[in-house]
Amino acid sequence: MRHLTAPRALRPAAALAVGVLVAGLAPGLGLSPAHAGGAQHVYVPEEFDGTEHWSSQENMCGPWATTFHEVRHGGYDVVRAPGGQVPGEVHINGAVDGWIQLTPDDPTRPTYTGTYREKVDGVVTNLDDDSVRVMQFRLRVPMTGTDGSRLLITLSGKTTVNANGTVTVDRPQASCS
Repeated sequence: MRHLTAPRALRPAAALAVGVLVAGLAPGLGLSPAHAGGAQHVYVPEEFDGTEHWSSQENMCGPWATTFHEVRHGGYDVVRAPGGQVPGEVHINGAVDGWIQLTPDDPTRPTYTGTYREKVDGVVTNLDDDSVRVMQFRLRVPMTGTDGSRLLITLSGKTTVNANGTVTVDRPQASCS
């Protein structure tokens, strides 16, 4: 099993959830304080289709160069409802479906594909100037090679965002076995 800091392409959409939540609290997304008339809703889509080339040193799945391709589709519903347990609480819920493929530069090696589903469900309260938002994630992606062999990519990490929206901690990790 090789462990590496997660390549840029392997940052799960769940990591985006912290940014979505911070943005969802900003007036620019239209989430003004809820009033007696009902909840405020904003849907934030997550769409991604990209590739990244990994050298044999960067590839956590083996000592061979490959192209990583990921497609994600889904989104997050950010809701501020009146009558919550804490005034001003904000809920974020969402799901993102993903597909990844590793295509080795060497055509004699198998190509690996796998799918995953990320789910995000959270509540944020006490949104004053001293607030800190912390998000942790773990994602497992089983992959099958064109020759029937299997790989398992595991992602984990922690992201912390301060009240100003600045990321103060970003520790993604990835492994493959």
